[in-house]
Amino acid sequence: MLQKILALFRMNILIFALLSITVITVLVYRNGMDKIYNINLANYPYVIPTTDSVDGGQSAISMARTDSSIIIDYELKEGYPYPYAGVQIYLGDGKSQGKNFAEYDSIFLWLKPRGEGSVRLYLRGWDSAISKVEEPTSLKFNELEFFPLDETYPAVFVPEEFRVAGWWVAQHNVNVHRARVDLSNIPLIEIQTGTAAPLGYGTLEIKGISFKGKIVSELKVATILVSIWFITFFIILVIRFLDYSREHAANKRKREELEKNLKALEIEKADFEKLSKEDPLTGCLNRAGFTSVLTREQERLNKQGHPVSFVILDIDHFKDINDTYGHTTGDDVLSNLSKLIQSKIRNSDVLVRWGGEEFVILCGDTPLQNAQFLAEKLRQAIESAELIPERKITCSFGVAEMIPDEDAKKLFDRADKALYASKESGRNRVTSASFKKTK
Repeated sequence: MLQKILALFRMNILIFALLSITVITVLVYRNGMDKIYNINLANYPYVIPTTDSVDGGQSAISMARTDSSIIIDYELKEGYPYPYAGVQIYLGDGKSQGKNFAEYDSIFLWLKPRGEGSVRLYLRGWDSAISKVEEPTSLKFNELEFFPLDETYPAVFVPEEFRVAGWWVAQHNVNVHRARVDLSNIPLIEIQTGTAAPLGYGTLEIKGISFKGKIVSELKVATILVSIWFITFFIILVIRFLDYSREHAANKRKREELEKNLKALEIEKADFEKLSKEDPLTGCLNRAGFTSVLTREQERLNKQGHPVSFVILDIDHFKDINDTYGHTTGDDVLSNLSKLIQSKIRNSDVLVRWGGEEFVILCGDTPLQNAQFLAEKLRQAIESAELIPERKITCSFGVAEMIPDEDAKKLFDRADKALYASKESGRNRVTSASFKKTK
């Protein structure tokens, strides 16, 4: 019986190690292992302005380079059914040998228009069965049209959002099976004004375009992990078989293992004292760990006059998130939110999980106005981020500055009232508590 317990214990260790390897691999894959291809147009030599004049139109264009971008000024004129202006970016030989973008899963375009209207992004592909070197228009028009003013900066796209231009399919009488988007050989990129661009003068400032993907495909990573799981379970079976055949020796190994466990428990006890001040889900300080930090900042304020501000934030409709998607997803929201906040605040700022879906940020050497600015920056970042795929997350904020010799409970009450005001005013906003210094 004891031998079985020991074997089970070792098996659990292996499974834990396997789970750890799997989690670490997934995290590393999601947050690293990136390959990026950048085109900085400020110093990229193979950029040529183009207009509908090549098709008999009357539009005009001029291009200038700055230290960080290119700027094209254009005038769209009548004379061509769909007036356009833009730039062509040549890759490889610009004809039949280009860049393989099928290995990338995200496209970032740094583009700022001065005026309204849409913009087209063409990834012109070589198709050996259709394209001809002497006919530039035979390159496949993998296209995407968007309104820059409606996008983030940079605008972010995925290959699935592209389509092959219908007029190109009809012009070349392309079979439907060959009319699919293909980014495996792109010798030419074009950025043009779109169908919704108004006639007249306009300007486009283009900093560059980047393609981001993974060094190893997701399928390969999954295959490796499955193989590791299979091999590990095979090893477990072998170990179990050897344990049963060495029953007498197993008793000695058990005693040795128990001694190791006692040492591990002593280390774990020391670690527990540290972890007792940290929130296990988010890694932030909890209320117990926050006490010493609060005392320190109160002393600095009272003795040296350094301003101290508090930001309290609460996830909007968090109960509905738990009820709709489950507590596991709710935990993902809390964990991802804490990571996002940690990336936006200073090293000297302290993030605390105050309880449930409520967090507190202690900002030393920070007056109320600066804390309010930080809260607004965080509010916008949270609203723009994808903390979970299923739903957009927002937070409400309350901001207050500590008054010298003020009781901490009163400070939290003022910040909490400001937070409540944000909730009452429609959520996803920042409210500051009134602050009046005493002489």
